[in-house]
Amino acid sequence: MTIDCEKPKCYDLSTTSVSCFSFLFRKPTKDWFGKCCAGHDCFLLDACIPAILHLSQREEELVLRECDEDRLFDFVCKFWDYVSEAVCYDCINIFESLMRLHLAKCPSNGPLSSWARNIGKFLANSPSSCRGRYRCILVYNKIMVSFSEDLTDKLLCEELYSLLSNPTLVAVVSELIAFDIIRNYGKSDRLLLHSNLLRASLHSPMKAIRTAVRDRLLPEFSKNSLLLDWVVENLKTFQSGDVNSTVSLEVPLYIAKFCLFHQKGNGNVLEWTSFIDESVVISALLNATAQIRVMAWNLICDHPKLAAPISNRQLELCKCFLATNMAEQSPAIRLSILSGLKKILIRIRENGRNILRNGTDEFTLEPYVNFICSLRDLCFENLVEYANFSRRIMALQMLEYLFLENYLVSDDNDLFFKFSTSKLRPTETQILRILRCLDDSYELCQISALRLLSSSFFEIHNFDFASYLVEMKKQMFSIRSLFTLTSGYRLRFYLKKNPDNLKEVFYYLLNMCKDRVKLISEDLLMIATNHGFVYSLLSAVCVVLELLDLRSVLTNSDSYAASINQDLLPMCFEISELVAPVVNSMSPEGFVPNDHIKVFADVKNFEKSKENTDFHQALLASCWRSHKYVSAIFYIIIKKWLGSPVLSSEAALLICNYYWRQLTECKHCGAIETAIEGFEALCAKLWSFALADCPEFKDLPCPDAWVKQILDLIDDEKNVLCATRRSAGLPHLIIAVLVKEPITNDAQCLKRTMIAVLETERKSYETQVHGLNIIRAVFLNSRLSELVLCYVEPAINFCFASFGSNSWAVRSAASQLFVALITRMFGIPRSTQLSLHPHEKNRMSSFEFFTRFPSLYDSLHRQFHENEKSVSHLRMFAVLILLTHLFPSPRHREIYSLSTYVLPLFKFLLSCRAMRLRELSAAALTSICEIQDADFLLKWVSRVGLTAYTQNEICSIIFMLMEFTDTFNECELRNSIQSLVGRVESDKQFQRWCDYNRFLFLKLLLKMRYRFTVSSIEEFILSDAVLVFRPLAKWICNEISCNIKNLLMRSKPLRFEFWRALSKSTIAKLDDTKLIQLAVCDFRNSGSFVQRHILTLFLNSTAPNLSQLFDIFSVKHFLHELSEMSRQSNRHLINLLLIKLDQKDWRFKWLYNSAIDEDQKVQYIAVRALELLLKKGHPDVQLCKVIVLLLKNENEVIREKVAELCSHVVNRKIASLNPEILFWWFVKRYPNIEEIVIQYSKFGSNERTHLFDACVSNPYIEATSICSEYLSNVLQLIS
Repeated sequence: MTIDCEKPKCYDLSTTSVSCFSFLFRKPTKDWFGKCCAGHDCFLLDACIPAILHLSQREEELVLRECDEDRLFDFVCKFWDYVSEAVCYDCINIFESLMRLHLAKCPSNGPLSSWARNIGKFLANSPSSCRGRYRCILVYNKIMVSFSEDLTDKLLCEELYSLLSNPTLVAVVSELIAFDIIRNYGKSDRLLLHSNLLRASLHSPMKAIRTAVRDRLLPEFSKNSLLLDWVVENLKTFQSGDVNSTVSLEVPLYIAKFCLFHQKGNGNVLEWTSFIDESVVISALLNATAQIRVMAWNLICDHPKLAAPISNRQLELCKCFLATNMAEQSPAIRLSILSGLKKILIRIRENGRNILRNGTDEFTLEPYVNFICSLRDLCFENLVEYANFSRRIMALQMLEYLFLENYLVSDDNDLFFKFSTSKLRPTETQILRILRCLDDSYELCQISALRLLSSSFFEIHNFDFASYLVEMKKQMFSIRSLFTLTSGYRLRFYLKKNPDNLKEVFYYLLNMCKDRVKLISEDLLMIATNHGFVYSLLSAVCVVLELLDLRSVLTNSDSYAASINQDLLPMCFEISELVAPVVNSMSPEGFVPNDHIKVFADVKNFEKSKENTDFHQALLASCWRSHKYVSAIFYIIIKKWLGSPVLSSEAALLICNYYWRQLTECKHCGAIETAIEGFEALCAKLWSFALADCPEFKDLPCPDAWVKQILDLIDDEKNVLCATRRSAGLPHLIIAVLVKEPITNDAQCLKRTMIAVLETERKSYETQVHGLNIIRAVFLNSRLSELVLCYVEPAINFCFASFGSNSWAVRSAASQLFVALITRMFGIPRSTQLSLHPHEKNRMSSFEFFTRFPSLYDSLHRQFHENEKSVSHLRMFAVLILLTHLFPSPRHREIYSLSTYVLPLFKFLLSCRAMRLRELSAAALTSICEIQDADFLLKWVSRVGLTAYTQNEICSIIFMLMEFTDTFNECELRNSIQSLVGRVESDKQFQRWCDYNRFLFLKLLLKMRYRFTVSSIEEFILSDAVLVFRPLAKWICNEISCNIKNLLMRSKPLRFEFWRALSKSTIAKLDDTKLIQLAVCDFRNSGSFVQRHILTLFLNSTAPNLSQLFDIFSVKHFLHELSEMSRQSNRHLINLLLIKLDQKDWRFKWLYNSAIDEDQKVQYIAVRALELLLKKGHPDVQLCKVIVLLLKNENEVIREKVAELCSHVVNRKIASLNPEILFWWFVKRYPNIEEIVIQYSKFGSNERTHLFDACVSNPYIEATSICSEYLSNVLQLIS
């Protein structure tokens, strides 16, 4: 892109003449958007337009003509919402320079020019809601004083506050609001308006608005000192009011924290107690909602001064909060609690240091020391038997904060820590509790416990390590999977404390493995028994290898190196060969041999068949776990010793062959996944050796050669590679090589691979499947990122060609690849796609998409042509999905116009034979249509008339009309649709349609809010179309009248659909007396499906005298009979209805079973029953048993709901208490109810020797109330 004498295109821009810019207003050429020199990435944006503006600003006599200003402003408007944010920012900068330049040529004391005034009106009235437009409004308002009159409009201010919920606009909207307040600071009515809008936003029911005010708007206010004073004074006035709801508690807590961190004039000495009442904070700290509790916790922990002292009262609140939240289930909440604890510890450290340096009485430090010691004791009190995982990991992490992290001690500040160390050091009994955590069933707890035990604070004096080693060996020789994990962490602890014994343990494990391998080699089935399994020993070998360092191995080269090369590696290879026939041929889900399938039918031999099945499962699990730890051993050896004298070249070559076999022959996905980590480490080492050109590693293969070998095997007609399970390990092998390819190689290996696999299109079916699976893996791998985008177009074309294949396997692989390509092109979906239209963030304009992938524009057209020759429509599914992700570009209608697809797509829509394909075609057509295209199609259909179309074509047209109705809001288009639909309705054309088309037509009428008459409803009811009852019933729910009730009386099918629609409605309720009596009658004479909806209606009814509207005794008798023979879901609703009709009529057994049911829907029914029963007064002992179970439910929402229902039992002053507090209170008040928790949880030691460990249905429940001794402190706070 050079001009005369090889000068860059931007060379002439340094001249003082504007004549060189005349080309801007001619038809653009492609070189404008490319590089012109090393300093400009884009000639037009980076060189040309800035040069124009800066030149005009520098030279007073050079000004832009109004027509040039219009063109520049038009350029800004065209690109201010461009997909690239850099372009948007450039547009804002161009607009700012343009306005300043225009203002410079206007008289200083004269009125604003008409051009500038028109620009302001355009910005204010523009329909665009993009961020660029609001940025331009802000710029214009700052430069042009007269625009402030428009901005002070009340409606515009209200609009700005409503836009705070938009995450894209929240930043610029916050700046606009702040600027408006500053400009109108002297106007009391204006400030009052903002104050009211700010209060309303803080108390808004929309969480997005509340969050935006807290995270964006108020921080924007704090940037200006004048504005900060105003907002702090106003926020203080917002503190009063009711604090019983969640929102009403959130607001004062945040306001207090904001005021705390924005103190002025008092040196940041005030505490949170100066900004909020303590009772509100206590209520929040003990609230049932975790989010409220964390907000209050952060408030009492935070302070702008790190060395600010902490009062005894505040320390007491902290201790109560931590005690009641040790079992917090959410990892995010636990992290927030620990973050607050970190701030408290730092404040204690800094304040303690100041006290000690100043020589103050050391007794003043006693509250701090006692608090830290009480935290230590609290942690160990939670590390008891039956404590759930949440409680254990929280206690261990808090201990790490106390002893390991630099929060109580720092590099230059350890005065306080030294002062408190003697009291803080844990006792041996407490250390033993940490030691027991090495046997935890969760590895996170084991890792944390091992870190603590490695600290000098947790030294155990006179510990019997010999007995500990014996016990560890006993676990190691148990086939239980849990003991494999626990023995590994026990061994880590033992070897860390006894490093001199590492060599002895290593040889012991090697000898034991050799003995078992000899046993297995004679009979492979022994690997699934207690005497032959080897994976636990291999796991222990991994631990030893992790602790071995290169220096110790080299200094003992005669022992370690020889053992690794001559004993360990050959043994691992032998184990791999032994288990390979099992692992390589089976899936991890297990396999039952055909010889035993017939046995299952023989009930007499059921126990024997079950025993055989268990053994087969144990055989597979033992084999693949052995394989897993062999791969882990190789990974450690590669990572630590490949390239050193420890590992010989022959051994390294054998390891390479091992990974090659695992990733080319094995079908076990677990085995493949365990091999990948080591193989990637191997590839990284081999690539580095190849680049270094080291002669000692010349015998080792180069990863590039592996890829070539694989590609040759794929092309080979005698294909021996596995094509099942997405080509098994083959894609992983290639990906491992490609992601570790050095940058200096310029992705040459990737290029050769992609070219080779894309050329498999015309080869055998197996070759095509492998090629498609490899391409899919390449596009799914995030580490290859932008490197693969250049292969999107050929990959899409490969998919289109494969969709027409005669092989199902090829079509399936192509479908999987297409999904990966959609994700790569349009991004990962922000949320679950519940309709045929993707999220707006996952769509592109036609210009952007086809600019990136230009060859696809013609390729999509070819698919419509190819589809006419094909019997299968599979390729069209891909085309339609791709089109739904596009939308017409508003600025480049002539380039890559989507209108060219409209007629082919409309033709295909009318010819579709599959219902789902019609729906997708209509959605795609709506995505690519502009208003004029939709209007053209509507006129075409209206001119031809629906009578000329077949039933399938009518169905397609109705789908199209429904999509148009949802998408286009323009009056003219809606009038066209209403005219077409009105003609069909007035001429009764729908009466000759099939049932489903009439159903769709009625749905369309409802979408258009068509005003039905009773006569038109009767016409639909009297027809033979059964499907129309459902949309009719939905309409009747909102239009109930006397005439409508008569229609319901006459039509039983319509009534059944009406009950269904009414039960799903969020607005309408069953409160009418006649309808209730009608529902009771239908309930007796209907099936379980309708009965469920009627039951739901009765339960949701707000009629005050529901039990008096029918014969309560006969209905209850009927319900009791029905509950014994009805389907299970209805039985729960029937029992709930019985409680609603008569609160004395409830059965403990049903409510107990519902509370412990694994189905959360049933658990919610139990909560509703509890809510009804609590209305009659104080709960009895039986009901308290159910309450206790629900307070320990695994679902946090259920726990919080039950806590809100039962809090009044403990204290009527606080409407919502932490479920943990209530659990303590109920167990202490009714000691006998703790037995039901133990009975349900079925806790106890499991001493059976089996392969698999049982799972718990509710991992959150605990057999006892842990730390309930803190209940008295909590009750004292709320008294």
